[in-house]
Amino acid sequence: MPILRSYLAGNRAASIPLLTAALLSSGFESPAVAERINVTELGLAAPHIVVLDVDDLDVDPFELLRMIRFVLPLCVIAVYSGTLEQRWALTCHLAGANCLLSKTSNEEQITAGLRQGLASGCFTDSSFLAAQIGSLR
Repeated sequence: MPILRSYLAGNRAASIPLLTAALLSSGFESPAVAERINVTELGLAAPHIVVLDVDDLDVDPFELLRMIRFVLPLCVIAVYSGTLEQRWALTCHLAGANCLLSKTSNEEQITAGLRQGLASGCFTDSSFLAAQIGSLR
């Protein structure tokens, strides 16, 4: 079985154990971890999956996703976000993200999302839709 490289970038230290456990449960090796998101570094690492927290960036998160998609065309890009808006999720997908994972999800939910994203090429955590429906009430 091939080694599946994973990478965590821009995630807060508190979320790294949760995301690492979900990646390991999804069949990936222990991830490389970077405090900041660096497109060049990601390109050199050439991971099979990268999990990014783009919530508190100083740059446009959608342009960053487009650059990462350009550099890593076959990589699964997962965005780990607390911005639970359906429009946000759609824009992340259009910019190149395969998976949208909610920061409100537990390890099992994140693992299931990663697996579905790997199998189908696309996954959006139901929390994004639930937040949208809740705001309509």
